[in-house]
Amino acid sequence: MPRKKALSDDMNKAPDVLGTSQISLDLIIEDATQPRKIFDATSLAELTETIKLRGVKTPISVRLNPDKPGTYIINHGARRYRASKNAGLKSIPAYIDADYSLADQVVENLQRDNLTSREIVDYIGREIAAGKTHEHIGKSIGKSASYVSLHAAALDLPDPIAELFNSGNLTDIAAIFNLKKIFKTYPLELVDWLKYSRPEDITRSKIQQFRKFLESKFDEKSIADELTRQAPYPATDNLETKAEKKECGHKSPADQLLVYIYVRLKKRTHQPQDIMKKLSDAQKTMISDTLKAYFIAGQKCKDLFQSILYSLKDGDFDGTGRGAFNLTAFFFGVNKKEFDLEMIIQEVYLNLSK
Repeated sequence: MPRKKALSDDMNKAPDVLGTSQISLDLIIEDATQPRKIFDATSLAELTETIKLRGVKTPISVRLNPDKPGTYIINHGARRYRASKNAGLKSIPAYIDADYSLADQVVENLQRDNLTSREIVDYIGREIAAGKTHEHIGKSIGKSASYVSLHAAALDLPDPIAELFNSGNLTDIAAIFNLKKIFKTYPLELVDWLKYSRPEDITRSKIQQFRKFLESKFDEKSIADELTRQAPYPATDNLETKAEKKECGHKSPADQLLVYIYVRLKKRTHQPQDIMKKLSDAQKTMISDTLKAYFIAGQKCKDLFQSILYSLKDGDFDGTGRGAFNLTAFFFGVNKKEFDLEMIIQEVYLNLSK
């Protein structure tokens, strides 16, 4: 028995030189600067049960604690350390590595894929704050400078994106980077999109689709705004004049705006009432002047069949874009006494819904 006790005491003593030995868990503390902060509870519980059955097969790495002689700080192996304590062990196999650095901790966890994006970002942030360049940080952990830059972009995130990232609902650093770029140009639209999107739906491809939608939407808005600034607006033309312009390849600002409205209605991105609210008085006047020509032609029509036939042949009543509005205005002239732009837009919308 005395011999066994002596052996037990020896096992709780760390060697003076680099080597593996049993060190008392009471003499070991975790590294406060360890990059890894998140430990999966289920995985840790499984490791605890394994250690109860089999013990710790792979030693952890520690270094001497300069603030408290006789104790040690974990370099690597925090999960094994925690699981050993949970399993009721008194000591753990360990070896001393005085040359172990924070970069080594990051590299080892990266190789094991054990670090979250948040933990990598935090480490890079600390290194940047210490005055290190992206190139230097990248070399120290075996990654490129662009890898470091990508993660560094997540150091200062807008609140809605930071909430997603910090909660762990979105860990794809490239997706975070793309969201941040979108936020710079379309902050309100992005906040609304994130508000009504499920975390699992916020993927790289969905973010790309949303960005393209925003760019398309705002490009069209710019076109409409530019049309508003153009003057003078075209005067009311009769059908013959419009046919001549079409033959010459002419496309008036009013025609462009009608196509813009048609696309919005067809894609269901706008309701007729929304269109009317968005149109300026100048825009309403511009397209009203154009459509009134067809409305008047409908009122004066003597042979409905021939009028429609000739207009279809000339392309005035095509099935898309401005042609749909022209045809609707013409029939309103045939059937109604007063011109009403909002009713024409509503009618085109209803026809598209059929």
